[in-house]
Amino acid sequence: PRPAPDPAALAEAAALLRGGRRPLVVAGGGVIYAEATEAVRRFAEAAGVPVAETQAGKGSLRYDHPLSVGAIGATGTAAANALAREADVVLGVGTRWSDFTTASRSAFAADGVRFVNVNVAAFDAAKHSGVAVVADARTALDALRAALSGWGTAPEYRERARTLAARWDET
Repeated sequence: PRPAPDPAALAEAAALLRGGRRPLVVAGGGVIYAEATEAVRRFAEAAGVPVAETQAGKGSLRYDHPLSVGAIGATGTAAANALAREADVVLGVGTRWSDFTTASRSAFAADGVRFVNVNVAAFDAAKHSGVAVVADARTALDALRAALSGWGTAPEYRERARTLAARWDET
């Protein structure tokens, strides 16, 4: 059985994401372990949220997907790190938020940036004072996608992510 998210935590996470103008997904190794790559794609496409990956989360979204911005943090891409600096809401899925991922906590620089953390481990879900969604990655992403039905990021934001990723590929 896959652990399902607490309805109250899910509602709080959805409200926070709905309020975001520059959200970013950070997909970690938990996405791979939960076999949630399709759930990441469905969520990203439905909500128009760019996806960065930790080193353990490589392959969470195809590198050539329009919303894929590559690795994040100390060993990350210019695209992912630019979006991280500007993000107002960060949805971490299956990540432990290591120093490499957060660039020693300097990657996420926007004033008031908030975190939603989906993880099967309560300890990791609570990091960065985030809204803790203790659940399986696939189950939680599908539930969040349903809770956010009808909501999505602005087309300009999606285009910015695509442009940054294309520039990185050219580099």
